[in-house]
Amino acid sequence: ALPMSTRSGAQPSPPGELASAQAYALSHQIHRTRWTGHIMPSRTFLALLAAARVSAWRGHLRRPLQPPRRQLQPRRAEAAAPEPPATEVRPPYALSGLERPTYRGTVMGFLHDTGAWYALSAAYVFAALSRLPRPGRLPALALRTALVAASSFSLYITDRYHNADKRREGVSEDGELANLRCDYVGISLVLSTNLWLWSRNLGIGPRLGLWSAAATAHVLAQSVAVVPRYAGHVAVKLTLATQFVGLLGALVIVAARSAVPACAAIYAAYAWGFVLYAFKVPKDAVWGYHEYFHASNILGNVMSMGFDLYLLGLF
Repeated sequence: ALPMSTRSGAQPSPPGELASAQAYALSHQIHRTRWTGHIMPSRTFLALLAAARVSAWRGHLRRPLQPPRRQLQPRRAEAAAPEPPATEVRPPYALSGLERPTYRGTVMGFLHDTGAWYALSAAYVFAALSRLPRPGRLPALALRTALVAASSFSLYITDRYHNADKRREGVSEDGELANLRCDYVGISLVLSTNLWLWSRNLGIGPRLGLWSAAATAHVLAQSVAVVPRYAGHVAVKLTLATQFVGLLGALVIVAARSAVPACAAIYAAYAWGFVLYAFKVPKDAVWGYHEYFHASNILGNVMSMGFDLYLLGLF
C-alpha cells in the first residue's frame, strides 16, 4: 500500500518521498509475512531492499543543493567598506568664469587663518632690530618693515580673492574685481620691497629701486583705471614681468659678482613659480600652476628674510 500522495488526484511526490514510501511498503510487507506465516524468498527480499536503497539515494541526489548560510550574507569588511570621498567642486570665478581648483588658495588661506605668516614676519622684524647697528638703524628697519608689510598684504588679499567662496562675503563680481586689483598691486610691492632691501645690502645705489617704484606706480594706475579690461591685464602682467626679469635679474647679476651671492638663491626660489605661471603649466583641477606660484612666493619671501638675518650675523 502507498501513501495518499501517490493516489490519483493528488500531487506527485518528490523522489525522496517516493523512495521513503517504497521502503515503508517493503517493511510493511516483511511484517505481514511474519504474522501470516508466509516465507518470502531470500533473493526476492534482498532485491527489493536493494531497489529501495538505490531509489532513496537517487532521490537525495536530485534535490537542489542549498548554499551554506554563511555565504548568503556579505562579508562584514565588504559591507562596511566606505565609499571614496567625492572631489570638492568649487564655484568658478565670477569675472572670468574660469574654474576654481580644489586647493586654489589653500596655502595662503592656511597661513592667514592660523596667523603663522604674521607671527613669522613680526619675529623677523624683531630679530633684525636686535642685530642692526645704531647708525642708520631707522632706514634699515623701515626697509625690512616694508618687506613684511608688502608680503603680508599680498597674502591677505590673495586669500580673499581665491577663497571668497569659503568666506562670509561669498563670490561676487564687485568683490572679486576689488581683490584682483589689490592682488596685482601686492605682487608688485613684494618685488619692489625685495629689490629695495637687497640693493641696500649689496650697496649698489637707489637707481634700480627708483625704477621698481615707478613700475609699482604703473601697476597701481593700470589696476584702478583699466582692469578688468583685457588691455589692463596685459599691461599689468608685462610690468610685473619687467620687474622680475629685468630689474631683479640685474640685481642678481650684481650679486653674483659680489661677495654676497645670497640674492641669486632668493631669485631662484621665486623664478620657478613665475615660469610655471607664465606658461600656465601644469593645468590641474586639484592643484595647478597657480598653486605652485603661491608656494614659490612664500618660499622666496622666507629665503629673503633668512638670508638677510644671515648677513646681519644672527646665525
